[in-house]
Amino acid sequence: MSKPPYPLADAEFIVKKLLESSKIETKTYLKVGNTHTFNLKGNKPLHKKLIVIREMDGSINFMQATGLAALHGFMGELLDWYEKEKHWKEGAYIKKPK
Repeated sequence: MSKPPYPLADAEFIVKKLLESSKIETKTYLKVGNTHTFNLKGNKPLHKKLIVIREMDGSINFMQATGLAALHGFMGELLDWYEKEKHWKEGAYIKKPK
């Protein structure tokens, strides 16, 4: 089976980074089954500050992971994680180091 065009991100990594973010109210984190929810800090309406992540087999899709990383300030760490764990850099899979 060939690799997907974009790598999946580890749900634990994304959740950890979101909880470390200064924009998230950490007391509001909730996990039910394979769904994670967070609330942003502030007085915005709930529909504007609620973050919902659904993981599939312990992973989150590339688009949601990179979007969350960009909004919450951990894009560099996510790209480093992709390079180290998934051997993916600058839009393509790279050869594994020996």
